[in-house]
Amino acid sequence: MKKVILLLAVAVLGLVSCDNETSLQEYYVENQANNQFLAFDIPASLLTGENSRLDAEQRATLETIKKVNILGFPKKDTNSTVYEQEKEKLIKILKNDKYKQLMRYGGGDKKAELYYMGEEDAIDEFIVFGSDEEKGFGIARVTGNDMNPEALIRLLKSFDKGEVELGGLPPLGGMFKD
Repeated sequence: MKKVILLLAVAVLGLVSCDNETSLQEYYVENQANNQFLAFDIPASLLTGENSRLDAEQRATLETIKKVNILGFPKKDTNSTVYEQEKEKLIKILKNDKYKQLMRYGGGDKKAELYYMGEEDAIDEFIVFGSDEEKGFGIARVTGNDMNPEALIRLLKSFDKGEVELGGLPPLGGMFKD
């Protein structure tokens, strides 16, 4: 009888401790095949390949990255309701305590937020979530080992300014254009 009660208690604890919240990885996997989304993965080998335009700091920063997953939802007149639902799902996921907000910028209809998982000086996952009420939203997951947040932000600014191009990848800002 004691064994049955003990086994039942362990089973109940196992069920109670399960996390029912969707993670960002699960959201990405669920939607990467959905034709309303644009999804692509960038392997580390593409990021760290020969690129003479990279300075030493940019190259060192890229070497801490394992891969990048990008998921975008272009907004159209025909999918406004789904757009709002999917955006709210992502906002709810990012409110989880395991995602720590690093910074937020933008205003009006254009916003971007940066999150991370790990320690402040050794990030394991870096997340960029941006939305534009006319064009849509996008989220990028950058996974790696002991990534430096300041160096990552400087690298993102280099991409934004067009100072760094990786392997002929299209500019990310243009992915929502018709």
